[in-house]
Amino acid sequence: MLKIKKQSKISKARITELATAHGKLETPFFMPDATRAVLKGLSNDEIKRLGLPAMVVNTFHLYLQPGNALIKKAGGVHAFMNSTIPLVSDSGGFQVFSLIHRGKKMGSISDAGARFKSPINGSWHDLSPKKSMQIQMDLGTDLMICLDDCPPNDTGDDEMKISIARTILWARECKKTFEQEIKKRKIVAEKRPLLIAVIQGGESIELRKYCAEELIKIGFDGYGYGARPIDKDGKFLAEIMQVTAEASPTDAIRFALGVGTPDDIVRCARMGYDLFDCVIPTREGRHGRLFYFLHDKLINQKGQTSKFYETINIVNSKYAQDNNPINTKSALIELRNYSKSYLYHLFKIKDPLGARLASLQNLEFYTTLMKKIRADIKSDNI
Repeated sequence: MLKIKKQSKISKARITELATAHGKLETPFFMPDATRAVLKGLSNDEIKRLGLPAMVVNTFHLYLQPGNALIKKAGGVHAFMNSTIPLVSDSGGFQVFSLIHRGKKMGSISDAGARFKSPINGSWHDLSPKKSMQIQMDLGTDLMICLDDCPPNDTGDDEMKISIARTILWARECKKTFEQEIKKRKIVAEKRPLLIAVIQGGESIELRKYCAEELIKIGFDGYGYGARPIDKDGKFLAEIMQVTAEASPTDAIRFALGVGTPDDIVRCARMGYDLFDCVIPTREGRHGRLFYFLHDKLINQKGQTSKFYETINIVNSKYAQDNNPINTKSALIELRNYSKSYLYHLFKIKDPLGARLASLQNLEFYTTLMKKIRADIKSDNI
């Protein structure tokens, strides 16, 4: 499960050891989103060379295509995608509810679950807490997430209270199904997946605390921050993120779901969060945005997150004749040998090698960032 190895003396930041069916992990760590059981454009060899600790697969997308039955027949998602590192599956709820909140014609939500229209072929599907857990069990991931009702952060208090009650109800049903499936599938203790509940409550401190308290009564291996970590104006919800972390038990996993900018990861690590995931490094890479360190100090003299990195747009014309390597300090030979001018050229001709190299650069940046955070926690510098 979770073993606390180091607590920072200057913040809530901590290092823990997380035991999973596919190995032990040291937190805090970041996971890229391998949405459809693939990290776009990258092979398992490249994933191994990057040293990625784990990845997140998307229950919603894999249920629709190729289908959980096919993946189960293949031996689970690890066997299907030939991966040996720990994998996390979301519940599918965020994607379903995003569809529904965008338009009533796409589906509806009730205490029984959600009914939604497939964006692939227009077919109709039902997703209940029980079904979400059964799909995740078919995937055979190491960490699974309870289905939760995920409304926009600025939802009114009355509607948010209904949403929280539903999230708690569904969490209870998810755990019940989870335990039943463990017995039914005869999963032994060392292969038992971990179950994460999601704390909702929008931008209300009181509702966040209440949701956390009720979920803790049910009991889970970990607790995640639900909904977007920013408000409608794009401002980081620091206080709400902090309250949610502090409301989670110290001996449980704290998952900052969807938190992915380097600044926000540092902020949330200092709050005591252990796990992070986001599409940012690969999605931004595919659009030509690359992340680079400016220096090693993540925290400035005032105790605030410093400007420790920069991003460049490789399709900017100034890189057309830049023959410097993509990254002279990289551990990956591709990034040391290919030039920025060549990468500029690849993006201009829309060759997939460009997106692949940019994704490698950004993922290496993120894995290095997490190493720096863990080192700073060990030395009480963060």
